[in-house]
Amino acid sequence: MGSQELSDITNFEYLKRDFERRRPVVLFVGTGIDFPSYRNGRNFSWDDLLNHLLTHSIQMILPYDESSKDIRDALTGDLSLSYKNSKLQDQVDQALTRMTKSTIVKQTLKNTSYVNLIQDFLYRQCSMDDLRQACDEFINSHKRVCVYYSLFQLADMVLHCANIKAVVTQNYDRFLEDAILLLSEKYEHDGVSFIHRKPRIVCDWKNDDFSIDSFNIYHVHGYIPRYNEIQAPKNNSIVLTLDEFYEDSRNVYTWQIASQLHFLSQYTCIFCGLSLEDYTSQRLLHYVKEKHKNKLYYITATRNASNDTITINKIKNQFYTKNGMTVIYDNQGFNHIYKLLGELKDGK
Repeated sequence: MGSQELSDITNFEYLKRDFERRRPVVLFVGTGIDFPSYRNGRNFSWDDLLNHLLTHSIQMILPYDESSKDIRDALTGDLSLSYKNSKLQDQVDQALTRMTKSTIVKQTLKNTSYVNLIQDFLYRQCSMDDLRQACDEFINSHKRVCVYYSLFQLADMVLHCANIKAVVTQNYDRFLEDAILLLSEKYEHDGVSFIHRKPRIVCDWKNDDFSIDSFNIYHVHGYIPRYNEIQAPKNNSIVLTLDEFYEDSRNVYTWQIASQLHFLSQYTCIFCGLSLEDYTSQRLLHYVKEKHKNKLYYITATRNASNDTITINKIKNQFYTKNGMTVIYDNQGFNHIYKLLGELKDGK
């Protein structure tokens, strides 16, 4: 079946064949890999982050009184589901896009303030103790269940698939790095065979390191460390606002653009947990769609979805195939597709 067709999981066979042939692979990941596999009160989506930041911005823009309460709630996504408030929420969502919200945040909170708020948003919800517990759950369940299932499955792939050469992440956090380190410790302690790889955070092409035990994770939108880290790597910058997205995509000589173009044109790439709605990703795909030598796989899934939802997803997936991607669509849900990805280890 060709990549233009979107019937269940069929295109997974192409990816499986590439792993059997040991094709060099680069993972492109987004916030979707951090989502908990079952509800536990944690929200890591881009919209959740923006609403968290906007809550603090509004305090500086709107004086607090009862007359502004509904507007405040709508701006931060806290409205109840009443008919009146739903209409107001729709109005606000249409007027203020994600990029508009992010620009307001940066202008009102300034650099140091919003970076600290992002740090608090990420690591308050997922501490190292939370990840250790999830790692134990992943190992003890024989890799069948874990609160951060997709995250640990990808970390496990990095430690068992020699053909995975790097990760490009749009995430600010270090959850994937920590998952790799925690699994490495477990495997070392239990005498399990794995590839010894030390994750290296790359925020600048000059700091690149291809040493034998180093595994590079490129934070192309910037990196925010945990509380106990003294500082972020040098030349680290956070991409948050519309002008920064434009600047990134306009300047082809930045390390962020150069590294992504290199990987997209020379490696088999797997996109996980990404919506690809930002302009930089769309332009990069447009640039390489006629030039890339290997397949670009886009992972997506639904579960127990209505026929209307499935149809909408198939229509949306035409955007990805139009840009030269091979869509792997699993109608059994994301846990199932990440389980299948975990079974790709060195072609087994």
